[in-house]
Amino acid sequence: MRIAISIALMLSSAPAFAGNLSTALLPETGIVIAQSWSCDQRKTCGKIRSCDEATWYLYNCRWGGKLDGDDDGAPCENLCGSNN
Repeated sequence: MRIAISIALMLSSAPAFAGNLSTALLPETGIVIAQSWSCDQRKTCGKIRSCDEATWYLYNCRWGGKLDGDDDGAPCENLCGSNN
């Protein structure tokens, strides 16, 4: 947990050239990660490039649940497969 907090603090003080970085908590591990995805613009599965990206939106964006059309816990079945 101490490492995750340290990483989050380092990222919050990242220089401006780092671009559009944001942080997210991975619920299953408690690890804070940095990435360039954002909830600002709603995405559809057709515009998402990877299962990791779809999963990030599912857990971090208010609209992320829309990516799991059959409520099986897997977003964008075309990228991530199905949990059924």
